[in-house]
Amino acid sequence: MTNYILRKMVLASNFEIEISEPDFLELKASRDCLLGALAIEEKYELLVANFIDLEKECLNITCESMLRNNDEYSDFFDIRIRLNRMVVNLLTASRLYMDHLNQHVKACLLDETANVKSLFSYEYDDCFEYRFMEALRNYVQHRGLAVHSSQLGGCWTSMDKTNCELEHKICVFAHKDEVSSDKAFKKSVANEMPEKVNVLLASRKYISSISKAHGALRELLSSNVAVSRNIVSEKIEHFKKESGGNSIGLAALKIDQEKNNEIIEKVNILLDWDDVRLHLIKKNKTLYSLGQSYVSSSAYNRVARGL
Repeated sequence: MTNYILRKMVLASNFEIEISEPDFLELKASRDCLLGALAIEEKYELLVANFIDLEKECLNITCESMLRNNDEYSDFFDIRIRLNRMVVNLLTASRLYMDHLNQHVKACLLDETANVKSLFSYEYDDCFEYRFMEALRNYVQHRGLAVHSSQLGGCWTSMDKTNCELEHKICVFAHKDEVSSDKAFKKSVANEMPEKVNVLLASRKYISSISKAHGALRELLSSNVAVSRNIVSEKIEHFKKESGGNSIGLAALKIDQEKNNEIIEKVNILLDWDDVRLHLIKKNKTLYSLGQSYVSSSAYNRVARGL
């Protein structure tokens, strides 16, 4: 005979509450839903973190160029390697995010993966940089490197040199002739490309597009995820009330009474890891205008000077 109970899986804890099979299955489905939602946010966090690393490396290289004479061939080669490492990491993180998405969504929505695909298909169709970065990702995975050249330099922000700054920038390029010579590179994307594509700008617009789709995905999942969290929370509170203690180590157990109460299946009942999901949602806002945004270390204060 099979029995279902709530019990703390800690030493010297004998208190238990009997639950029904539907309750056990509901808790299991809720656990899977919350884990799936957390996994999606974790993969998105990896993607954003790798994009931040790319931006930081570009700023580091630009600062070094401003302060040092890095004009040897080996210096240019080193810069190219550093940039490629960051872009490859970003593209790998995006592949991880995309490839794992469906299995995590299924844990939350079961039969609505087609709607999820449409969110990203819309961004793909709407943005050249999204299409380019997807094609570049495939090219990097199977053929060559993403960054073919870079350009460093500075220019004055105004003709009035007493009221301006010497602004240093970096441009990171992928060359059309490099990728289009490979028959495996998507021809329709190659036809859209200018002779050089600014990979940093393309990365910003790419991440912005993914972020918008991710934000829409959050909305799509929000109702089911909220219900799942509420189911787990109610069971935790019920156990705490009945036991008069805490819920540390609480689990829903499927037990075979005919085999000396052997545990057949265990579902851990806690919300600490789901709190991490909520933290990641708060931390990673939707990036609507990343394609028009950049970081500046300018110390020039026009307001303070009355300009």
